[in-house]
Amino acid sequence: MQETVSLVTLSLDEDLVETLEKISRQRKKPRSRVVQEALRLWQRKELQEKLAEGYRAMAEEDRETAERRVPAFREILK
Repeated sequence: MQETVSLVTLSLDEDLVETLEKISRQRKKPRSRVVQEALRLWQRKELQEKLAEGYRAMAEEDRETAERRVPAFREILK
């Protein structure tokens, strides 16, 4: 399935333009492709960070639940 492409005009700091040009030449890819790849990497990184945050919260909840239930389990096992 082909994605719809939109034309966008951006303002970038000069150092970022130089970096973009350098990467574009090195990888023999158009600047727009380099920007697309960079944004997709950023999206993946953001998703990974959100997932990690969620996993940490779940682990904390599990730990708190276990700590509340341990005394009851000890009573049962006596």
